[in-house]
This record gives sequence, C-alpha cells and structure tokens, in this order.
Amino acid sequence: MVNRRNALRVAMTGGAAAVGAVAMAPTAVQAAPGDDGWISVLDHGAAGDGVTDDTARIQAALDAAKASVPQKSVSFPAGRVFRVTGEISLAGYANATIAGNGATLALTGAKPTAAHISTVLRLTDVREITIEDLTIRDTDRTQVYNGLLLAKAHRCVIRGVRVMDVRFTGISVFDNPPAPDGSPAVSDDVLITGCVVEGTRQGISVNGRDIRIIGNHVAMDWWSTDEAKRGPWQSTSDYYDGINVLAGSDRTVVSGNTITDCGQSGVYTQSVRNLVVADNTVTGCVLRGIEIDGQRKHLESADDVVPEKDKLRAYGVTITGNTLLDNLGNINILYALDVTITGNRVHNKRESTCIAINRGTEHAVVVGNHCRQDDPYRAAIWVKPVETLPDGTVVPGTKNVTIAWNNVEAAYDWYAPADTVVMQRTGDAEISTVGTIKATGAIRATGKMLAAGGLGVGNSATASRPGTVIRKVEIFDADGKSLGFIPVYNSIT
Repeated sequence: MVNRRNALRVAMTGGAAAVGAVAMAPTAVQAAPGDDGWISVLDHGAAGDGVTDDTARIQAALDAAKASVPQKSVSFPAGRVFRVTGEISLAGYANATIAGNGATLALTGAKPTAAHISTVLRLTDVREITIEDLTIRDTDRTQVYNGLLLAKAHRCVIRGVRVMDVRFTGISVFDNPPAPDGSPAVSDDVLITGCVVEGTRQGISVNGRDIRIIGNHVAMDWWSTDEAKRGPWQSTSDYYDGINVLAGSDRTVVSGNTITDCGQSGVYTQSVRNLVVADNTVTGCVLRGIEIDGQRKHLESADDVVPEKDKLRAYGVTITGNTLLDNLGNINILYALDVTITGNRVHNKRESTCIAINRGTEHAVVVGNHCRQDDPYRAAIWVKPVETLPDGTVVPGTKNVTIAWNNVEAAYDWYAPADTVVMQRTGDAEISTVGTIKATGAIRATGKMLAAGGLGVGNSATASRPGTVIRKVEIFDADGKSLGFIPVYNSIT
C-alpha cells in the first residue's frame, strides 16, 4: 500500500508548478460583469457553446485580469459550457475572484499530458483569491488531468466548485515538496467548502497549514463502475481515496463532509500534525473509512526502506463525531502519537474491525464510541501487540492505549495486549475492567463489585483491638453515612 500511494503522490506533483494549497479569504463582494473590477471571458472571445475550443480565450481573460492595475476579477456567464483542451494556468494573482456563476469547463479532446499530469485550472503563488460556483468536467477521460489545483496559496477560498470525472485529483491544495522533516508546506489559511467531487481518482488532496475541508461531498461510486464489475479492486484502479491529508500538513480540519463508495479510504492521512476529523459521514469504501498512516515512508521514494527507529509519526490526531458504515475497517491508526477517538458511530458489516489501534501508535484514547460489529470472528476494537515474524523481524505494537466507556454490540468486544487499560460495559448494568483501579476518594456501586485478581485496601485506620488485625475497611450506607468497620486480618487462627 505504501508504494502505490507514493507513486500517486509523485504523479500529483508533475507539471511546471506543483499542486498547491488553497487558503482562506474574505468573501468578495461581486461587482456586475462590465464594471471596472471585472473581466468577462466573453470579452476575450470565448464562445461558451460547448463546441468551440475556448482554452486560449479563457487564458487570455485570466492574463488580462492579472495584468490590470489593480488586478481584476474574472467572471463566466451563467450556465454556459466552455470547451477546453488543455491546461489553463495563472501565477501571481491576488485579491480577486474567479466567479463561475454555474458555468462549466468541459475537458473534451484533451491534449496529451506526456510525462506529467496536467490540470484543467492551475493557480500558483496566489493570495486572497476566491474561486466559486464553477464546474469542471472531463467528458471523454482520454488523458490524465487534475481538476482544480492551487500551489503556494494564502488566504484563499474554494467554494461551490464541482469537479467530475477527471482522471486524477478533483481539487488539490498542494505544495511540492514538503520539508523533508515533515514540517508544514508553504500554502496556508485555506477553506474548501460546499464543493462536490465525483468520479475522480482522488477526491480532495491537501498538504498545507490551516486548511479547512468543510461541508463537501466526495463520491466515486466504485461499486457501480465497470472496474468493480470485473473483480476486486486493483492498484491500477482509477479510483483511490476520498479526502487526502498528505505529509507536511499541520492544523488541518476535515469536518462535515459526506464521502461514499471510494476505491480505497474515505479519509486518508500521512505524517501530519494537529489533525481534526469530525462529524463526517463515510460509507461503502473499499478499504478504510478513516486511516491515519504516519510512517516516514511517505516522505521517501517508492523504493526506500526506512528503519523502524527513523519513521515519523502523525502527531495530535482527534477523530470525533463521525458516522462510518460498511467500510472495510472503519477506523485504522498506524504510527501515530497522541490520538483521541471519541463519540463516533461505527457499524462494520464486513470481515474487519470497527476500530484498530495499529502498529507504532502511542498514547491513544478510545472513549465513548458506539461500535456494532457484524463479523463474529474479529474484535470490534483491536489493539496490536508486539509481533515477531518467522524471520526474526520484530513488528512494533502499541503503547499507552486506553479503551473506556464504549458501547459495543459484538460477539467479540475487544482484543488488546495486557498493558492496555480497558473499561467496558459488558452487560446489563455491568462494567468490566482490565488492569488496576486506584482511588484516593470513594468508589460507589449499587450492584456487586467483583475483583477476580484480588482487592487491595489501603485504609490506614489503626486497629482498635489487640490481635492480628492489620487494616479496617469502613462500610457506608447509600447516603455515605458510616456503618462502622470490618477488620482485616493478616491471619485467622
């Protein structure tokens, strides 16, 4: 899996400018086309009839907008279809809007992309740009193109953009390469919201700082494709991950998105920092619903083998409030540090787990999730132990994992190594724990308290009679009133 993802990542960086990041900007107040602040693509001869090749004319409009002092915004007439056959690009654009007004860029009869992947609309080194209400569609899928790509972008907004059927990434905010130590990429302060990406190889991919991916819809409909009808998913597939948060990302929020029927994972992330994945609905993906994979391999070439001690981690990951249904392994965590998984609803219908805390993960908390596991042979919540392979290779397990207060409906609730702290509801009004419970205050139970490993009492009250009494246990009524003491003997004769 690592090698194929690296190959895809290298492909994304092709072209004169790297795939770039979108940034957050204030909403522009649109002037009517024809006002001083706007240029219409029709002003530069674009036909918008869906037949004429308008590539050069749209490029001319963008170039004219950039050359204006101050730079102008660009508008498309509402509802028109503009045929394009190659890449449209612009660098150094600032404080402006590209307003689609519901128009479509239709990639038809596309020019070959040679050794690199081209992009229908590529913006590089941009600041305070808004791109909105534009549809990008590949009508014949003869060449491999991205839809919309921003690089070296600051304080930009992508809003209401729809990308359909391009053969690589729908919407990208991507700088190449991120720093080799995994520090953040150049692009920062970006909002991608209200967008729809359908039928693409990758849905939305980012690697900047302060990127917000909020309220979008990503659908690949893999199960209904000709590819799916031919058999199981293969690495040569045209359909991979829904939302990608790639190496170098910092302070990324993925929230409120619907992601469905992806060829691989719904949300896939690499060695990132300070990631929040919240309130998404992820259904029907061929692989994971949400996968955090922090291995250093993602910063190397496809053939590099990185020693275990040198691998990076994903740092500071929160996964909360998501609904995950019918994915092959709904939440999977690899090589991550400081992970919180809480308040998710997970229903696993296939041969896998609901939540897996996998190799190389440390300081993980799995609390308050609702897990329904249909597979009777696999644990709903699974924590990886250290493993020694037949050739003597030691595969790392996990450290400092806590599983608590999850509502689990499964034949096999959980599996975890002995050093995992587990506190779990196991029946009507029954809680089971693995490990030691220590309390400096009171523990109250209206039912029985059973301690299969023994009960240790640290009451320091002095014995009130001679003999072999070494401790006393104080007994309370339901209101906390003392009912007296029970003596504890070191021996009974």
